[in-house]
Amino acid sequence: MMNRFQSRRGFTFLETLVASGILMSLGLVVVMWLSSVSDLWWTSTTQSQVRTTAEQLINRLTDELKNGTRTSAASPPNATIPASPNNTAITFYLPTSQVIDASGNIQWDAATAIQYVYVPATQELRRVVGGVPVTLSGGVTNIRFEDSTINAALYTNEIRVTLTIQQRSPQQRTMSATATEIVKLRN
Repeated sequence: MMNRFQSRRGFTFLETLVASGILMSLGLVVVMWLSSVSDLWWTSTTQSQVRTTAEQLINRLTDELKNGTRTSAASPPNATIPASPNNTAITFYLPTSQVIDASGNIQWDAATAIQYVYVPATQELRRVVGGVPVTLSGGVTNIRFEDSTINAALYTNEIRVTLTIQQRSPQQRTMSATATEIVKLRN
């Protein structure tokens, strides 16, 4: 004769609790792993974006600065950088559309000064032409312009630009990138 408890099939309450605990532990491990993978992906994506932004911005600055002058004896004045520690701005001039005059000299647009100015309060880098500012980038935490009067290792026609940009990832981690370039100005 069979015992009435032996004829039933199924799980006991204790077996169900143990199985549920194991499944919840495995689920927690999977969720934590997915969270760390997601965090790593967002961190690396944000860092890549910050690096790309810094490189693009410094390339834009240096492309325009390459056309400026440092050794011009005539008008306009040379590219000027305030002395340290305020060397977060630069003023320079570009050639006119008619680059060379009858004597073979470069004609400069002395009426239109171009400035790059860092505004710490808003963390912006601005390009100012004719008194009209245009924001080139936000998230700029520092920019420094150096010439031979600030950095003796530079030649008289060289300017070093060092730019640092910051951005927060969706997980609120701060990512930053610094780009440095030495520009030879036109003579």
